[in-house]
Amino acid sequence: NQFSSGIPLEFGNLKDLEFLDLSTNRLSGSIPKVLQNCLKLIYLNLSNNNFSQSIPFELGKLVHLSKLDLSHNSLTGEIPSQIKNFESLENLNLSHNKLSGLIPEAFEEMPWLILVDISYNKLEGPIPDSKAFRDAPIEALQGNKGLCGNVTGFQPCKHTPKKGHQLILIIVLPLS
Repeated sequence: NQFSSGIPLEFGNLKDLEFLDLSTNRLSGSIPKVLQNCLKLIYLNLSNNNFSQSIPFELGKLVHLSKLDLSHNSLTGEIPSQIKNFESLENLNLSHNKLSGLIPEAFEEMPWLILVDISYNKLEGPIPDSKAFRDAPIEALQGNKGLCGNVTGFQPCKHTPKKGHQLILIIVLPLS
């Protein structure tokens, strides 16, 4: 196909839709939030298009999704932490986008995830300690200049305290 423009909002009315493959078209704009209404969706492939903006966190409502491929687009922003809501997700491909920031720790709460590819983005920080990331070939993680962790081919992370945790040192001196 060579569809152009965006995904019609009417796709949100397809409540019984299980498979949606719109890969390798000329679709652009943002991924419509109305796809959250396709609650029976188990396969979503929007790869090789020209989608931009961020991944809508509303997609986290697609709890039956087992494969999500958003690779080879121009998606920006962070990977939404709602990714952990994909209770059936086994295969995730977000490669070749412009995603930035840290990889959500939520991936550590996804033991069902088997395959992950986040290569060629602008991601940084620690690689999650989950089976999918530990078993991922280096090709699935490369092209992100700031990644670190206990994964072959990456530098160990420099220890930094987690957000929200601060060390406070109180020194009490006697006044005598």
